[in-house]
Order: sequence, then C-alpha cells, then structure tokens
Amino acid sequence: MAVGVLAAVITAWSPATAWAEDPSPKQVYEKAAPATVHVIGKYGAGTGFIYDADEGLIVTNAHVIQGEAALKAVIGDGPPVPVRVLGSDPCEDLAVLKLASPQEDLKELKFGKSGDVSTADTVMALGYPASLGETDATQNVAFTSGAVQTPEVGTTPLTSLPRYPSLIQHSATVNPGNSGGPLLNAKGDVVGINTLGYSEEGVSGQFYAISSDHAEPKLAGLAAGDNKNDPGWWLLDMSDPSLPATFEEIGPEDSKAFQAFQKQGIDGVIALSVSPQSPAAKANLGAGDVINMVKGEPVTSVADVCDVLQSAAANEKLSVDGVYTGTLTSTGGKPGEAWNAEVVLGGKKS
Repeated sequence: MAVGVLAAVITAWSPATAWAEDPSPKQVYEKAAPATVHVIGKYGAGTGFIYDADEGLIVTNAHVIQGEAALKAVIGDGPPVPVRVLGSDPCEDLAVLKLASPQEDLKELKFGKSGDVSTADTVMALGYPASLGETDATQNVAFTSGAVQTPEVGTTPLTSLPRYPSLIQHSATVNPGNSGGPLLNAKGDVVGINTLGYSEEGVSGQFYAISSDHAEPKLAGLAAGDNKNDPGWWLLDMSDPSLPATFEEIGPEDSKAFQAFQKQGIDGVIALSVSPQSPAAKANLGAGDVINMVKGEPVTSVADVCDVLQSAAANEKLSVDGVYTGTLTSTGGKPGEAWNAEVVLGGKKS
C-alpha cells in the first residue's frame, strides 16, 4: 500500500508532467515560430503574429504599417502573401491585418494574462529584426530570452509617439523589425506585443511590450473595422530630431524648403504622409501640412492629438487647424499660411 502511494507521488511529479507545464525555451520557440509572421511594406518591415488561425487574423503595431499602401506577410518559409488592414489605431499602436486569401494549416498563438507577470519572470521574444546577409523574403524568425524588469510601466517615450499606459519592461532583446512580435511567458502564451526599445548613452537592455491585458480587448473592434483614431495621417512632432534626415532622404528641394520653414519656429505636428481616400485626404490635408490645433485644442505632440481623438465619438466631425510648409504635397498655400479643415472620423467599416 505504501509503495502504491509513493508511486503515485512520483508519477505526479515526474519529469514528463513538469515538462508539460513548463516547456523548454526551444519548445516554446518551435510552438511560436510558425505563428510569427514577417510584415513587409514598401518602406519598411516589422513583425506580427497570428492570433486567429480560422479567420487569418494578424496583430502588429500600427507604426509598422503607417504610410504603407500595400502590405505582405511571410509565414515560415512560404512566399509573401498579401494582407489587408482591417483596423488600425495609432493612438494605441495596434493594428489588425487579415490574410487576403485562405491559407492552410495556420498556427496561432494564445494570449495569456499579463497581470500574472512578475518581476524576474522569464520572457521570450520572437520577431524579424534587421540582420546581415538576409533579404526580407528569406529572413528567419529570431528568438531571444530575458526577464521581466518591471511588469507595469506607463510612458510617453517621444513626442512623435502616443502614450503607452500599460507596458512590460523586459530584457529579451528586440531591435528594429521586432515591432509587433510576441512577448511570451515561460508557457509560450503571449503576455505582450513588443513595441519599443530604449537606448542612449549609458542605458541599454531596456525593451517594452504592450501588455496583453491592455491589447487583447481592443482587437475585436479593430478586426471589425474600427478606425476612429486613424484619420489616415502619419504624424511626427515638428521638433523630432529625425525630421531633417527624413527630408534629406526625400530630396534636396523638400529638405531646403523644410529647413526654411523650421526657422519660423512654428510648433505642431507634421503629416509625413496622408493615405488616399482617408478622412484626412477627403478633408484635403496633404503630406507636409502642419497641424497645430484639433477641435480647438492646441497640439504640439502626437499624444496631444491622440488625447482629442480618443475623447471624440465615431463619425464625429473635427475642426483641424494648421499651416502649410511648402514641402511634399503641402502646396495649397505659402509656407506659414494658415489653413482650416473639417475631418470626419471613421467608425466601423460596413
């Protein structure tokens, strides 16, 4: 009788049972890699992951797809396949994509509860960071592991980025191209969506993921076509240090015009691009236009704009004020000349 009890205890704590509850990092990778996709546009690339295999739905960061008219996804070693944007929310930095054609044998990742994550817990990141010797279409998914540094952080890291109210700070290395990829716990469940890395002189090893508890409830609305917070403009703060280099890449004429405009010291956010047929485009906003007031509220950062958008109602008409820069397609008036427009926010696509 005693032997039988002992055998039962040994069975309950056998390596096989413990392994099933806590898979190895390699097993987590093998489970997650087939559901982690490379999202590729004309101007850049990032990562996403399939969270609904039956519907072919992919979640990624909104900043991965901003300014892109056409997108493709690479799943495993398959060819690039078109995807369409169902819903995007730049103020939450989330977007839901759908595979344009049915795919067989899709794998999906399940969300876990980020509220159960604690400091020092093991986490793993998968994605498609820029690397040597590989093209976008042939790059393999990369795996890193680390630990949770702080389970709940809220921040507005740059004035060209929105506010992030619920982030997991961790040490699983992510780099440009990882954005939108999954942050997994030791069981292989998604507890975050990798979004940011923080690096400056004397600081390294700090990476941030939007918590699953914050992100997951928003996906159903985005999948249904909720675009209220996405008027179709890609905004950067006028003081963003990357702007001069960006205009240099665009061309010498635009760079010269932008430098002359900057000397006027006008605050606001500049539209780097405006999507065709978007609410912003229908209001005659163009790339290069500077916005300095929305719904009567002064705006000097992307977070300021998002504060107004997130407080507005679907299909609401917003008064938007700004000035022309004389750059890009902003040719409606002389540099510094004021303009006003009415932007009708989106709702859900029919």
